[in-house]
Amino acid sequence: MEEMNISKSNGLAWVASAQLAALLLGTALWLLLALLIHPLAYGHLIWLISIATILSTLCTFGLGKTIITHLPTEKDSKFLSSAVAVVILLSLIAGTILSIVLEPAIGLLTIGLSLFSITVHLYLANRKYEGYLRAWAGARILGLLLPVLFYLLWGSITGILVGLALAYLSFGSKALAHLRTRPDFRRILRVLTFTLGVLGTDLNRVFMSFLDKILIGELFGMEVLGLYHFAFRIFLLFGTLPQIMLFYLLPEKSAGRDTEKIERIAVIASFGLATATYLFAHFVVPLAFPAFAGSVNAIQIMGLAIIPATLVGIKTSSLYSEGKTNVVFGSHLLALGVGIIGIIFLGRRFGLVGIALSMVALQWSLAAALFLFSKLAGETRKIAAGSIAALVLVGLLLGSVGAQRPQIKIRGYALRGMVMAMGTVVNITVIDEDTQRAEAAMQDAFNEIFRIERLMSATDGYSEIYILNQSRGEWVDLSPETIYVLERSLYFAKISGGAFDPTVKPLVDLWMEKVKTWGRLPSTSELSEALALVNWRNLEVDVNKSRARFLKEGMAITLGGIAKGYAVDRAIKVLKESGVKRGLVDIGGDIRGFGPKSWRIAIQHPRDEYEWLDVIDLKNAAVATSGDYRRFFLLGERRVHHILNPKTGEPADRVMSVTIIAANCLDADALTTLVFVLGPEKGKELLNSLEVAGLIVDSHGEIIISEAWELKHQPASSP
Repeated sequence: MEEMNISKSNGLAWVASAQLAALLLGTALWLLLALLIHPLAYGHLIWLISIATILSTLCTFGLGKTIITHLPTEKDSKFLSSAVAVVILLSLIAGTILSIVLEPAIGLLTIGLSLFSITVHLYLANRKYEGYLRAWAGARILGLLLPVLFYLLWGSITGILVGLALAYLSFGSKALAHLRTRPDFRRILRVLTFTLGVLGTDLNRVFMSFLDKILIGELFGMEVLGLYHFAFRIFLLFGTLPQIMLFYLLPEKSAGRDTEKIERIAVIASFGLATATYLFAHFVVPLAFPAFAGSVNAIQIMGLAIIPATLVGIKTSSLYSEGKTNVVFGSHLLALGVGIIGIIFLGRRFGLVGIALSMVALQWSLAAALFLFSKLAGETRKIAAGSIAALVLVGLLLGSVGAQRPQIKIRGYALRGMVMAMGTVVNITVIDEDTQRAEAAMQDAFNEIFRIERLMSATDGYSEIYILNQSRGEWVDLSPETIYVLERSLYFAKISGGAFDPTVKPLVDLWMEKVKTWGRLPSTSELSEALALVNWRNLEVDVNKSRARFLKEGMAITLGGIAKGYAVDRAIKVLKESGVKRGLVDIGGDIRGFGPKSWRIAIQHPRDEYEWLDVIDLKNAAVATSGDYRRFFLLGERRVHHILNPKTGEPADRVMSVTIIAANCLDADALTTLVFVLGPEKGKELLNSLEVAGLIVDSHGEIIISEAWELKHQPASSP
């Protein structure tokens, strides 16, 4: 008995140690993974884990905190047995569904997380803080060793998921011991109202930690998600205090203990932790994790959320101990809405920094709501909650609409519009005295770009290219536009001897997806397997019947090296037909302008973003640049980029960048890729034969220009 009292009196130390151990070991895993895998794989991994975590929270059904709240006063073994049985049943159902829809490892992880959650809550309910510590530390130690071991053995993130699942199952299985008592589900029904309230709050809490990652992955891509999650892990590393406060204060306050002094110390400490986060991001991250250096600003911003998160942990424990779960639920719902709206609006406007700002806004709005709602009377609280819910709903609707609409700004006769499309930023600039007509024309031009994307995307399940890629050698009817672009692709393949090849998609998938996920170079057999599916001569295009097919099953095409140029040309045509006299369309560096005056265009140096290779005056022409400096990642010391040599199967390495000036953007776009793969000597020779203006920067940084460059590129006039 004396030993038990000592354990309980040191509850803060045990809970704090458990949370610190869990956080430090969990963060150690993610930091180690940051050294092993690419940010894209990093993002995909947390995207899958986020899905499993949200579903496991649903499976625990709010019973964890229900047990903590009710067990100290009601020693009911049948209640515990019933709670464990409900969690097991729900997790088995959810795990089976995820195993079928996604992959078996995710289903196994969902079951492991559910059982582990109910186990650690049982330790807290019985105030067995040492057991709580052992469970968290043990699961995290295994969760550090097994995922890394399985990843090194399997070479994929599936191994990481399996390792995590086994770690949680190893320590979560202790909850199964309570099934020795026959369940009586009427015990659950007696506290169902409280349990549902806790479930709603738990879901909101886990949404706040994981729904953002699912949303970011879908809206901004897995690579951005990888950078964001790395920043989030650093935030958790320095922000462990809020979790300590919640898990320690809840059982202590439920037992009627005074915790005011500890709360004051925690708030003061949160300011120091926010400062430490800023300094760590500035001095340590760029040196230790260069692949994730792009997350430094996000980490510094997210560190500010430690202060409100600490207040949230303190206030939430008080409200739970008082049974005010509805206040916590409403506050989390409000904060979740703020966070989602922030991601949509701030993310689109400021990128990763905007997403980090949305997380800070979420934490501050949650803290404010918890303190405000707890002071309102019952009816007033309902009115306030309803009003806020309505505002959040309106904001979400506006956000979802705004996320798809171009942002058009008008200043005098100049109109500038921007939107995300075709996997990049699209900018359209128009100069016209009739701003109303010009704005309508710009909107039509953006819609035309969206249409081309839907038509020629290799990932959109409804696009013609996607359908062709799934055809398995059968003829596929295509629109005249797609046939035209395919025909032009084959023309460039022919004149370049296959340096430009639209059937290169298997190689793109290998290097831009699988290699990033594996964190290693492909083996000889893996490279040969992909190369066997690349050959433009095995793509048959029937112009008369407007159809195409592959002569070898398993082949696939991508129009990434030509479709953006075609979309630029189409948008220019729409602007002209609408009566616009002067305009410029830019899709990720594929640019075309028209009008009586020229447009000044700077050509970026491939290794120094603040240095220009040249500045040209572009008049009624198009310019496009391809380089190894935009879409690339480092694998050790090797630079891996998206411009692949269809002959060798590897990233082309004899050129840093190619800039082409041509009459239309489709030709300029295709020629940049073609010359990049051919290399400086053969590339210049081909450009001279075509009388096309081109500027090539070879792998040593030497600049080579075609004969037509000086004649056609129109150097920028002095101001």
